[in-house]
Amino acid sequence: MSVEKMALALWAKSGDPYHPLLAHMLDTAAVAHEVLFREPSQTLALHAQDWNLSPGEAVRWVALLVGLHDLGKASPVFQRGWPEGARWVQEAGLTFKEDLDWVAHGVFTELFLKRLLKERGLPGRVANDLAAALGAHHGFPANAEEKKVARRQLTGEDPLWWEARRWLVDNLLRRLQAPLPRLGSEGEVRPEAVLRVMALASFADWVASDPDFFPYGRDPLSPSYFEEAQRLAKKALDRLGWRPFRLPPRRDFASFFPFQPNPLQRSLPEALGNPKEPVLVLVEAPMGTGKTEAALYAHHLLQQALHHRGLYVGLPTQATANGLFPRVQAFLEKTLEKPEIQLQHGTALLNPRYAQLLERANPTQVGDEGEEGGAVASAWFSARKRAMLAPNGVGTLDQALLGVLRVKHHFVRLWGLMNRVVVLDEVHAYDVYTSELLGTLLRWLKALGSSAIVMTATLPPSRRRKLLQAWAEGEVAQDLGAYPRVAVVEGGGIRYRSLPQAQEVEVALKRVSVGVEELAKTLKEALPGAIGALVNTVDRAQGLYTALGAGRQLTLGELEQRLGRALEGELLERNGVVGKVLADGTLVFLLHARFPAEERALREGVVLNLFGKGGPRPERAILVATQVAEQSLDLDFDLLYTDLAPIDLLFQRAGRLHRHKRERPEGHMSPRLLLGVPAGLHFGKPLYWDAVYEEFVLLSTWRALQGRASLRLPQDLEALLEEVYEKEDPGRFPMDLQERARRSLKRLQEHREKEAQTAKSLSLSDLGHLLAYWDVGNLVARERLEDDEEKAETQRLLTRLGDPSVAVVPLFRVGEGLYLDRKGHRRAPLKGQVSPEEAEALFRRAVRLSRYPLPQTLLQEEPPAPWRKSGLLRGLRPLEVGRVFGGAFRIELDPELGVVYRPL
Repeated sequence: MSVEKMALALWAKSGDPYHPLLAHMLDTAAVAHEVLFREPSQTLALHAQDWNLSPGEAVRWVALLVGLHDLGKASPVFQRGWPEGARWVQEAGLTFKEDLDWVAHGVFTELFLKRLLKERGLPGRVANDLAAALGAHHGFPANAEEKKVARRQLTGEDPLWWEARRWLVDNLLRRLQAPLPRLGSEGEVRPEAVLRVMALASFADWVASDPDFFPYGRDPLSPSYFEEAQRLAKKALDRLGWRPFRLPPRRDFASFFPFQPNPLQRSLPEALGNPKEPVLVLVEAPMGTGKTEAALYAHHLLQQALHHRGLYVGLPTQATANGLFPRVQAFLEKTLEKPEIQLQHGTALLNPRYAQLLERANPTQVGDEGEEGGAVASAWFSARKRAMLAPNGVGTLDQALLGVLRVKHHFVRLWGLMNRVVVLDEVHAYDVYTSELLGTLLRWLKALGSSAIVMTATLPPSRRRKLLQAWAEGEVAQDLGAYPRVAVVEGGGIRYRSLPQAQEVEVALKRVSVGVEELAKTLKEALPGAIGALVNTVDRAQGLYTALGAGRQLTLGELEQRLGRALEGELLERNGVVGKVLADGTLVFLLHARFPAEERALREGVVLNLFGKGGPRPERAILVATQVAEQSLDLDFDLLYTDLAPIDLLFQRAGRLHRHKRERPEGHMSPRLLLGVPAGLHFGKPLYWDAVYEEFVLLSTWRALQGRASLRLPQDLEALLEEVYEKEDPGRFPMDLQERARRSLKRLQEHREKEAQTAKSLSLSDLGHLLAYWDVGNLVARERLEDDEEKAETQRLLTRLGDPSVAVVPLFRVGEGLYLDRKGHRRAPLKGQVSPEEAEALFRRAVRLSRYPLPQTLLQEEPPAPWRKSGLLRGLRPLEVGRVFGGAFRIELDPELGVVYRPL
């Protein structure tokens, strides 16, 4: 029997016709080849630097490696998996042992390539790293136990198997004319080079495995096979919306925005200069100073200078991402023809604008002549693991941070951010764990040839220093000039510019009672006006809303009738309840995260219309909200109450006072902030503020504000941030609080150390440990985390440490059935097939809950069988309204209050 015949008998895809292994390897190499030639020149330069080859040579070498990803299928374990294919393999002369235990073919890919790449002259460590990376193309590198089992399966194997594998490798080398890299005497390769190959292999495999793109049964020995595979790859990428990069023409600021640049927007381009390599830009400026427009224009300039392939804007919440999405879309449409843009977060499909883009998109027509102009959103990219691959996106920071956590296919996410401009806004909003992950992300972005623009209004000095050091890989200058400022880190150097001081705004500060009855009375006495109350917990928000008095439920349609106008934006159900109207005509609204998704979206739209930048405002209106209104929405209040919170968040909340120029009611001509501080500084039961914020930070904020009758914005910002976050000395407290401060500081320091250590062990904080998944003696070694992991013990370890939570769909029992509505009009599909329309209706009703023991109980219950088959629904659990948990509380869904935990 000839080796060629044996190698050609090996199959990769079963069926009639089947697809030979060599054919699939060539198809995948062809996809990689075409992808690379659609990238900007800078991406090709990165690959060339990785391997010390010319760009053209690097493309062929990388395409070869990608083609080798499935070599593990040339194993008895895999080839026995399809009886008909196994018979052909045996007839060709390859034999099988009995009782072979199953092992994933990626494990064999690693074992085979370690040997075969060394045989072809690669240094040992390089061969080992590439073998492990290519073996991980289904999501994870192999662990020690898997490799041990695989080696056992190969014991006593017929040597002809190795001859067949060598023939496959040699055939790919010859067909691709791939040179070996010139790595020098050290014989090492950088981790970012390995990651580029690792991720491209997964992506190319996804495309090449689709029989609609690459029909099975084609003869891999045809002299024109690879050229034909390249043509098929071109068509496939066109259909997916993966277009060749074209550098847009350079334009000035005024061509993007209908106003002249302000001092920040002028200073940022000046600070950028003409960069020669990727940069980190840190923008520290007050709220409302045009940071977003400055960042978008900086992206344009960086793309011009460095040929970055696209843009990703990461924000702290889904609401901020939703709010910015149309602005980024409009910006891109002014510079690119049919820009591909994705909205990337867990409930993106509920965004009407994004859903409309997806409905317009036809993957088979993407890029065709005559297609309607404007942005597009290819449905292919909308899938969870592929969204980060789109050239442009707006989403949450969490979606980017998943790239540096050891979750399945994390490397694909990181690769998607390669050679892009990544804008990260409102970075002050993160805890120690998330901040550590952010530092790791910045290190990887720099290594992958990306630039980063980090924006903040309130950043403690220690956090600023860590962010700059993450990029500079060492100490940085301490003095960056006066706030507000722009700093640019390029290479090891840093340059900065202080901006003109914003006009000082003095906010009067008044302490008030935190009791909901007294607070409700205070707020109503402040009417008329647009009044806001930001509180620290949902239970407290519901209590304050109730304390404001009984009223008639208000639907969106009734609100519009009362206002005499239709509200702007793509609001949802006109019969949906949005608040209440009191006997004196006062409109009262409630906003928090415990409403079903569609109800929360409706309320956000109403709140933005009534308390936002434009449009007439109601004469008497009160909004009660939690942190969801702290920085996610552009709101403007005549008077604001806030619970005591960390000083940086108080500044964020105060930034919602007199935010825009407008006529104010009598009594509200100057901004006033009412601050709730509990008697005796008791933050525990029944407030539970100490479960939301660290006690020491609350105590430090209280101490820093002692004796102050006002806050000057932004002039007081830096001094107070330093007072709270940098001078952590219990001795600075009054004598009666020093022991409490000492204990709470000790807890805070222990908590920070634990968070930092958790971040280090779960993330790729050391770039050199890219492949060392199983070298850590913690949960990562026991669990293979999905990026949508549901298990309570692992879910909280994804991007933000916190209590486990579960996404539920509240259902009402009417008779014998469960329904989405109280009246029993929309039955919940729990059996049989779920239509796309039914799945979307269920998804729109989802709400995430964390009260113990809800997640611990519901995550042990399987979703209904048809839900498990749906990408939208598989993470959801049905929850019957009225169900009792822990013998302590009952779940209710109130049309005004949202989900309520009613004590028994």
